[in-house]
Amino acid sequence: MATSDDSNPSSNQSEKTQASCRILKMKALNSKTSPGSAISLAFKERASDGTFPSLVPLAFSCLAMTRVGATLMFIGAALQASSFGVPQMIVGRIVCGWGNGFNTATTPLWVSELIPARSRGRHVAIQGNLIALGIIIAYYFNIGLSYTTGAVQWRTPIAAQGVFILAQVAWVYLLPESPRWLTKHKRHGEAIDVIAQLHGKEFGHRHPAVLKQKKDIDEVLMLEEADGPWRIQEVFKNGPLKIRRRFLLVIGRSSVLASYAAVERYQCSHIGFSYETALQFGAGLGDTYWLFSFIPVFFLDDMGRRKPLIWRAVVCAFCFLIAGLLQQDVTAIRAKASLAFFFLYEAVFTMGWLAIPWLYPAEFMPLRHRTHSAALATASDWIFNFLIVQITPVSIANIRWKTCMIFFVLNLFFAAVIWLFYPEISGRTLEEMDMMYLGDNDRLIVVDRRGRLLPGFRSRMNRNEHDPEMTTVAVDASSGADEKISAEHKE
Repeated sequence: MATSDDSNPSSNQSEKTQASCRILKMKALNSKTSPGSAISLAFKERASDGTFPSLVPLAFSCLAMTRVGATLMFIGAALQASSFGVPQMIVGRIVCGWGNGFNTATTPLWVSELIPARSRGRHVAIQGNLIALGIIIAYYFNIGLSYTTGAVQWRTPIAAQGVFILAQVAWVYLLPESPRWLTKHKRHGEAIDVIAQLHGKEFGHRHPAVLKQKKDIDEVLMLEEADGPWRIQEVFKNGPLKIRRRFLLVIGRSSVLASYAAVERYQCSHIGFSYETALQFGAGLGDTYWLFSFIPVFFLDDMGRRKPLIWRAVVCAFCFLIAGLLQQDVTAIRAKASLAFFFLYEAVFTMGWLAIPWLYPAEFMPLRHRTHSAALATASDWIFNFLIVQITPVSIANIRWKTCMIFFVLNLFFAAVIWLFYPEISGRTLEEMDMMYLGDNDRLIVVDRRGRLLPGFRSRMNRNEHDPEMTTVAVDASSGADEKISAEHKE
């Protein structure tokens, strides 16, 4: 319920603005996550080829990266909860942000490599649903602790995250390693074991479906290793992957720039609601975010990737347009109507943009570049999160309702970009995506108006069938892999 001064947009404006700015400044500290994503790019691959033996003696897999990330987050949370000064708090935020960067850059990739193509979207959407649940918990912590004073008001929520971090570590030890990573590191027997487990109890180690998937992984890995050891320079130089890499950076930026997460919370105070009521509406927005995140869990694999991104960006643009126009001359009725469109935006954004931007980096890039490309996309996401948090108070203080118009234009722009350039990748195996883009792929437009791949790209998926030399090489590689597997099992 609104307090008695909610109908007066100018009442206690300074107090509400300062309170909202404090929230945004704390969020800005947490955006130190992007260095963690960048560091994960270096460690995840360079450690695996022994380039940094003095720093990381063992190869870092997705499993290990997640453990390291959780450990860093726990240390960071402990530093923050025990903080008695700003320097210690900043160090704790940075360490915790690094750990979060490790996790957010690795987990979607790990899930995508473990889950079959037919249900990959559903499982990454479950991850998004759990993130939304965490946001709800944070909002209700805000409401409950707003009635307290002193150190307990901020130490309690910071320390509470340690419970979830410990739960994460416990769950990680129950999960298998990626079969693609195991194959890359010549652990073929373990890779076969994991593939068989993922297919189900009725699938043995010699089941045709298990062996076919292992053979596909071997073929793609052989083709990628033909270019020699991976070097970090490949991330930044021009080459056949530059278009796909730019696509991933754009999707990472779009998921943030098309959103209004920080702005809408600040707007609750800006359009005339008291600070206490703004907290309650923030929790309501979080509830909406979580409830509608169940929809992609059940339907994302059927809906595909392109269409949800396009039409939901258009609907979100409409929400910003109407909400902004309603704020030109704020009254109690207009404030409530504007807030209603924020709720509509929250629901629509969650259904389209919560999970898919995390799926694209894992599904779109070849195995050779998948890890560091996912890290780059994640870093892009967090860097632009930092940008949004920093510009929001300044933007609303100076141009007020026109801030909504910025996001209106951005959403329409991203809808057009996705419609023109992004292929539909739902339902394809990771190996199919690799084969699809073999060879010269410097063309910017690879899809028609319906999102279907143009003929030149579609034919590359069957390249082995039309290239006798490539077929011979692939068969020899798979035979060699089968011999290694048999030898390991005999041992």
